[in-house]
Amino acid sequence: MGGKGVIFLDWNWLSWGLLVVAVAVAFFLIRTLIQIKRTIANLEVSLHSLEKEVTPLVRNLKETSESVNQILAQAQERFKQMETLFQTLKESARIFSVINRVLNGGVTSTLVNLAGLTVGVKAAGRKLFKSKDKGGK
Repeated sequence: MGGKGVIFLDWNWLSWGLLVVAVAVAFFLIRTLIQIKRTIANLEVSLHSLEKEVTPLVRNLKETSESVNQILAQAQERFKQMETLFQTLKESARIFSVINRVLNGGVTSTLVNLAGLTVGVKAAGRKLFKSKDKGGK
């Protein structure tokens, strides 16, 4: 009987020990689960708050992007206008250059030749008319 009492006593202590360990583990698991639940609740609140702040921020970024696109489109239109202006100025400079060359070289020599031809025709005409007047009398 003595042997059986010791075994019974050992199992009894072992059962109580396992029960204490199980209760301690359950206690810590329950505390951990409660803490996880609180963390998740705080995370949900933070995400909800963040969503409230991000939505207007995204809207503002979209509006800013649209404004920048409009400014870029206007700048591109201005550059096209400036390109047209510079093209017109370039063409005007080319025309002025041609006029300048004509005035410096072409017109002067043409006018000199034309003036010489006029003087020659007048002189020839006088000579012809004088000789007809002398010959015809």
